Amino acid sequence: MASYLMGMGMAQFMARRFEEAATTLQLSLQELPRYANTHRFLAACYAQMGRLDEAREVVKRLRAITPSVMPTLTTYWNLEQRELYLDGLRLAAGEAT
Repeated sequence: MASYLMGMGMAQFMARRFEEAATTLQLSLQELPRYANTHRFLAACYAQMGRLDEAREVVKRLRAITPSVMPTLTTYWNLEQRELYLDGLRLAAGEAT
């Protein structure tokens, strides 16, 4: 169920339906709390909504799971979607975009 919710949350994020995506990604984390990619998408989602404190809290939890905040594979999205995601992660991690 967690992977289904993650996929749904990712699709909502890419469609810029950030509120829905955040809710779905939170549900996914309840099922699988140590899945790094869900944390990444949730952090990017909060950042894109301007909720930087929450985004940075998610990044803090992500760093407890893995030292890598930025994903290693993002080539399977189109350029606009990839930049939306990576820009959100950079904001969440406190990096300049």
